[in-house]
Amino acid sequence: MKFQGIVLAGGKSSRFGEDKALALVDGMPMIQRTVNLLTELQLDPCVITNASRDYSFLTCRIERDLVPDKGPMGGLYTAGCLFEDCSLVVLTCDMPALTSASVRYLIERHKKDNGATVYSCKENFKHPFPGVYETSLRDSISKFIEIKQMSMQELFKAIPEINVLGFPFDQGMLSNINEKRDLNYHPFLENNFLHTKIKGKKIRNVKRGSRF
Repeated sequence: MKFQGIVLAGGKSSRFGEDKALALVDGMPMIQRTVNLLTELQLDPCVITNASRDYSFLTCRIERDLVPDKGPMGGLYTAGCLFEDCSLVVLTCDMPALTSASVRYLIERHKKDNGATVYSCKENFKHPFPGVYETSLRDSISKFIEIKQMSMQELFKAIPEINVLGFPFDQGMLSNINEKRDLNYHPFLENNFLHTKIKGKKIRNVKRGSRF
């Protein structure tokens, strides 16, 4: 199987208030941490984003959403169009506690006849990311987009051979950063400083425990 690394970074970051992909964790933008994780796994990273984002400081391939404003579903569709006959190892840019070991665990257990391999930590809910997705899902994803159904949980119901794994690591690794305060209280970011202004702007540091 050929694996292709994908980073989804096309969200609006509306709750965060600015592009959260550029928020610094241990002095590094979250999107750079995600790209580095895929590189560590010897996967060639490709960032899928929207037209308004500038990630030119990254040295990896960057592509724009083919269907804008469709969330993760649109990003998966774009990746499926760009890479033929691949297993897509898909991460989001807002999970700074994710480890290479947790992603490698998915890759090692994915099989070609699995439409997707994902984690589940509780009944009736599957974590879309990190996940491994076959590009053969592209047509199914396209149909979901056409009917404006953007739920990943609904997509999972339409995948006949989905490989669902228990998460054998600390579940805090799967936490997303949605608001600025999430960085302050993330269980895996004990010493993090949240930088609320990023790249070329005045930086204001807010220690853990500060309220917004």
